Amino acid sequence: PGQQFIVTVASGANFPDALAAGPLAASNAGPLLLVPQDGVLPTSVTTELTRLNPAFYDLAGGTAAVSNLVESQLKNYGAGSTVYRWAGVDRYDTAAQLASLSGGLSSTVFIATGASFPDALGGSAAAGRLGGALMLTDRSALPQATASALTSGKPARVVILGGEAVIDPVVLSQVHTLLPGATVQRWAGADRYATAAAISFNTYPQGATTAYLASGADYPDALAGAPVASRAGAPLLLTSRDCVPASTLAELHRLGSTKIAVLGGTSAVSEAAANLTPCTG
Repeated sequence: PGQQFIVTVASGANFPDALAAGPLAASNAGPLLLVPQDGVLPTSVTTELTRLNPAFYDLAGGTAAVSNLVESQLKNYGAGSTVYRWAGVDRYDTAAQLASLSGGLSSTVFIATGASFPDALGGSAAAGRLGGALMLTDRSALPQATASALTSGKPARVVILGGEAVIDPVVLSQVHTLLPGATVQRWAGADRYATAAAISFNTYPQGATTAYLASGADYPDALAGAPVASRAGAPLLLTSRDCVPASTLAELHRLGSTKIAVLGGTSAVSEAAANLTPCTG
């Protein structure tokens, strides 16, 4: 009560900006709230903004992602709140800007594909936990904005998220060339669930008492949950709607988690999955 928070805001209608905004929200010690591209802010958002009394906002993305109308409404919540919009020429440039704000470019940098969301969901939570940053890449080449941020930040470690079908080995070679002294790793599994488990394994080798579980079929719940998980010292794992994949169950067992926070309603994660019903076949 009475505390003011830095609130990070991103589009809930698309994933790229929110992926990179997760570690920034964690570094701000505040939430990541999702908003529509245009129109009136939902009551759920305005109610939470009233409660949070924002000190200021970090808004991820340009007006094509979050309109000026939505931005103007944010200013009504929080005493004299200022909205700082961070937007590049494309998703890669925006992610690089957000990464520089998080202060994580000199630590561990995660790089995920900018074409799809699953591999980066667990990576966003891991980046926040490790005080790092998350940026995006094309499948076969590092975008200029990503390469420039790596060169300026000089991180000690760069982690490529996902298998070779998602990010080609040539990207790892490009990172090695840019940062000859850095450790470059690939964290990946056979599918999105196994990749999230691999990220958890590498981030929490000693286990974790709490784990977060979200749908791997869609991104909004996991996007908002990533900075919360990172602040709680908990990995973010993915599940199918009606059952939990073997790779996720195996990682939960290894972690030794005694508390599982399930994100989203039963249409996203059913009661059966929340009760850790294994997938068969």
